[in-house]
Amino acid sequence: MSNSSSSNDLTWAQNEIDDLWNSINSSRSDPFSYWVLFASFIFALLGSLSNLMSVIVLLKLSTHLSTFVYLTSLSISDMITCITIMIAHILEYLLQTRRSTSIAIFLRQIEILCGALAAGSRVLSFWISTAVTMDRWLLICYPLYGKTFCTLNRARIVSRTLFIIAFIYSVPLFFEYEIVRIPSVYQMIHIDNESITLMDDKLTKHSMFITKGYTDLAKRRLYRWSYMFFNALFVYTLPVLTIVFFNFQLIRALHRLKSRAKRLRQKHSTKYSEKTSKHHHHHRRLFHRSKYSVTVMVIAMVLTLLLCRSPTIVLWVLWSFELTIKIFFDSSSNSLVVRRFHNLANLIAIINAATNFIPFCVFGQLFRDECLTIYCCRKPTSEQLARQAKQKYQERYLHLKRNSRTRLVNHEIQTTQSTKDYLCTIPSLNSDSTTGMTPSSNDQNMTTNILRLSDPPVNLDGNLQQVRLSLNTTIQFNETSAL
Repeated sequence: MSNSSSSNDLTWAQNEIDDLWNSINSSRSDPFSYWVLFASFIFALLGSLSNLMSVIVLLKLSTHLSTFVYLTSLSISDMITCITIMIAHILEYLLQTRRSTSIAIFLRQIEILCGALAAGSRVLSFWISTAVTMDRWLLICYPLYGKTFCTLNRARIVSRTLFIIAFIYSVPLFFEYEIVRIPSVYQMIHIDNESITLMDDKLTKHSMFITKGYTDLAKRRLYRWSYMFFNALFVYTLPVLTIVFFNFQLIRALHRLKSRAKRLRQKHSTKYSEKTSKHHHHHRRLFHRSKYSVTVMVIAMVLTLLLCRSPTIVLWVLWSFELTIKIFFDSSSNSLVVRRFHNLANLIAIINAATNFIPFCVFGQLFRDECLTIYCCRKPTSEQLARQAKQKYQERYLHLKRNSRTRLVNHEIQTTQSTKDYLCTIPSLNSDSTTGMTPSSNDQNMTTNILRLSDPPVNLDGNLQQVRLSLNTTIQFNETSAL
């Protein structure tokens, strides 16, 4: 009795799961859901292309600013979402036309894999949006700390770490569903296992309806509650609160910076001449415009993502409770609203993943200029040429810095070796300068002083000229003492 009660506490009843999936197979088709799925496929196809184009542009910009590294990762995540959803829709269409059981099983397995990857990429988009918001907050509100922490290498490390965590998050989703084989006549009549049997093996082999059902892992309440707790805390609550808080701080900081820049322009316009002030204001305006455009682009993109993912959050709450799951799978008219809301929430999330380039183009001046240069073959602007020159200078500086370190190490080795050779020649020089003389106590002290004068310099970064200078000093001192 205790074992049966514990199993009932951990898992759903098998007949309840069977009833849920039977209601799926016996439910009537909805024309509204059909058109929503068709629109989802179109947006997923367009989103795959648009995100690919965005990745090409952002890869060139990611060498200048850490923010563009996060935006590149976000575009890659959205592209994975669009590609996996597009493949899932294609597989669903093929499963309706294929009659071979082996091919249908293979397609269902790929569909389960794509569904898990799509869920992981959506979570990854939330995390990357949180990271880019914090990155921009540090650069705008605390620029001194931003220069230290918001570097290109740190942004790449954080992005790769988030990709790895998202993949680990998706691994249990691969094992939530399993392949279920149902005879095709099961869709038309209610079969009693004791009253009917299939006699023809070929009919059994080629007339099976292949669908998916929950595995034993997914049926366990412990697994679903732990997964729900992780999603509630680390996927939705903390990222949403972080995005809202830091975006509010960014908006306030932008307002303060804009008013401060306006006061400075008025002050400089009264202090300098008209020609000088116009030239000065033009460069300052270009600098602040590029700085503001990146921040405004991030704010618009993140808030749009938060707004479009709100229905998905509501849908996740519905999926977290058994009562709402049963309502969703019920074939009665009450579940029609829930089914349509589910399809609409997925469509809005796909539209958001497919149209992230719109905030980039509308609010991102750097993205827009680079996009026109790459895809419209426009000549680079003066700002782009300046950024390219700055990048080349930084690369050359880093190259020279690495070479200088290598040369410094080699020079230290040579200096140390030459100093050792020189110290070995000192006893012979002293013996030559004092030949035929009986050393007195004063001479012994003098020899000690000679050795101290000929010690190698403390700083090994000097050249061989210091060694030669000490050698000449020692010889002259020996000649003077001999006199």
